[in-house]
Amino acid sequence: AIPHGTSAYMGPIAVLVDAIIEKIPGVNRIKFSADDIQRKFGPFGEPVTVGFVMGLIIGILAGYDVKGVLQLAVKTAAVMLLMPRVIKPIMDGLTPIAKQARSRLQAKFGGQEFLIGLDPALLLGHTAVVSASLIFIPLTILIAVCVPGNQVLPFGDLATIGFFVAMAVAVHRGNLFRTLISGVIIMSITLWIATQTIGLHTQLAANAGALKAGGMVASMDQGGSPITWLLIQVFSPQNIPGFIIIGAIYLTGIFMTWRRARGFIKQEKVVLAE
Repeated sequence: AIPHGTSAYMGPIAVLVDAIIEKIPGVNRIKFSADDIQRKFGPFGEPVTVGFVMGLIIGILAGYDVKGVLQLAVKTAAVMLLMPRVIKPIMDGLTPIAKQARSRLQAKFGGQEFLIGLDPALLLGHTAVVSASLIFIPLTILIAVCVPGNQVLPFGDLATIGFFVAMAVAVHRGNLFRTLISGVIIMSITLWIATQTIGLHTQLAANAGALKAGGMVASMDQGGSPITWLLIQVFSPQNIPGFIIIGAIYLTGIFMTWRRARGFIKQEKVVLAE
């Protein structure tokens, strides 16, 4: 299980988007993944090549000179190649420990089902997550420009984009098309909420003495969390229309996530019974 907030609380939004896409004829048949790209384009679909091309595009859009563009392309290609390999030993080490802990707990409590919570950083080793993360680094900046009323321009949080979209990759089973749609919605909501919490973050920083006069602070992590913002609105209502809309979207997503999980459990029981 991946219970960590930054990834887990985005899951219900991805589940809701997935359910909506399933109802749209034609669109529900569109599917491509990192593996599909690799198979169709051969060497040009390899993670290193894709990373290099993405680095070139990002560098050009950022206005870098030729040297800067090429350096960024090589670094992006290296990330695509090395990230899964760096994460794999961690996964190989933690997975047996989690399985053993789960077995011991089940034996001690009469076979009761247990899930061992692991950090979502483990998901960043998957090729599809790496691909989606690299795509959403420049895309999030574009979204920040397009979202009405947004006052947050991501910078430090760009390094954590993978955590925001990792659960969407899992929900959509690696389908990058659906992940792109979910990711755009997730990042739009995150940026809008982060804008609403600028005042609170600025006050916290000022109280801690970590803010220069006239400065402002924002965060896409807990500052952009739907759960955090909804709780703030419950105890200190400031934006009733936003509370109703975000609350309706998120509660619907949670309900559909619960229903989907229940369906998976029933299927698992049927398989075990056979």
